[in-house]
Amino acid sequence: MAKALNDDPVYVAVSQDVGESRSTLLWALRSLRVKKLHLLHVHHLISMTPSSSGLEQSEIDAIQESEQTSISDSLLKYHDICIDEGVIEQDVDMSYFSANNVGEWIVELIYQNNIKKLIMGATADSHYPEDMVHITSTNAEYVIRHAPHCCKIWLVCNGDLIQTREGRFELAGSSYSYSESSSSVHSLDSALIPYGGAGRAECVTEPHPLSSSEERSASGVETMYYEAQRQRLEIEELKREKEQRDKMRCEREEALTSSFGVTQKLYSEEVIRRREAEAELNRSKAEIEDMKRVQKEHEEQHYTDCRLLELIQKERDEAIKTCEELLIHLNLDKAMSSSHSPSSPLQWSLSDEPPQCFLCPISKEIMHNPHVAADGHTYEAEEFKRWLRHGGEKSPMTNLRLENDNLTPNLVLRSAIRDWLQRHPYFYDSS
Repeated sequence: MAKALNDDPVYVAVSQDVGESRSTLLWALRSLRVKKLHLLHVHHLISMTPSSSGLEQSEIDAIQESEQTSISDSLLKYHDICIDEGVIEQDVDMSYFSANNVGEWIVELIYQNNIKKLIMGATADSHYPEDMVHITSTNAEYVIRHAPHCCKIWLVCNGDLIQTREGRFELAGSSYSYSESSSSVHSLDSALIPYGGAGRAECVTEPHPLSSSEERSASGVETMYYEAQRQRLEIEELKREKEQRDKMRCEREEALTSSFGVTQKLYSEEVIRRREAEAELNRSKAEIEDMKRVQKEHEEQHYTDCRLLELIQKERDEAIKTCEELLIHLNLDKAMSSSHSPSSPLQWSLSDEPPQCFLCPISKEIMHNPHVAADGHTYEAEEFKRWLRHGGEKSPMTNLRLENDNLTPNLVLRSAIRDWLQRHPYFYDSS
């Protein structure tokens, strides 16, 4: 029988708060040679209706769903503790139920599943005094009194063993049999249902008749439970609203940041376009200025060409006039030489003065190498160059600034001067 007892699975009753039952589970794992472990949680069921709680049915459903989720998460945490302590995952089972009286339901589960080893808390760890010798948990006290004698029960608190109830196997002489337990607790719809990872197993009994003091206590607990659940729902609602506001604020900030980025990009592109337009405008202005300058140069060149043409025409007219005068003088000389002979060289010099166009405007002497300057007047080439070397920048005749220093030979005038000098040898000798 002892061997059979050692092979039996160890059941550990745990609460929804992992902090309260963690030390109890660790004591079981470290103090007993556990081959197979069964985590058992019985949730205290409080019937909630819209009329009694003042809540909407949707709120009640949300509370119950939240409770189930919390229980599932707690069992998974207990499961992880077992795995961390070296228990094989296949050797860990989990079950949870909901009942109006937790102690009665644990006793009923002991009978139904023939539980031989049960470990549960003597009280909450936070309420555990160092000199504790008596059980303070009503559920633990009820289980100790009413559980079958074949079940060995360890009561643990804050990692310390408080009390042990050894199991006996004389079920026939037991004062509290399974049939007696069944008379106080309604039979289960099914045997103990293992807890799966995703699903939930839940068995609920009908409420037992309570005394007036128990009813008042239950009513007070129920009122406190409703108020706590209402406050929790309000807190969760406030959290959801805060999260929603934070999310909306983040979205607004992201939208503003994105809008600012787009605006900044558009502004940068606009600045670049304006700079390019200004550069193009400056280039166009420069081209227009160049065109104006070229046009002005062309106009000035055209004016200069026109002036030069006028001067050439004037020079031509003067040359023609000089030639005509020379021809007249030549005819007069011929006529005088045929009728009279010259009386003296003085007469030649007085009567035959050279025309003014033969004289250089600078030296006032007859020219031998006449050249036309930019002002349109004819000068002795060497005399004009000497004028320029001595800083002359203006025309000796017009006193206007010379456009250039170019000289053009006046061949017609030079030929006429040579012919005139040949006909007036005395003037040539005297000069």
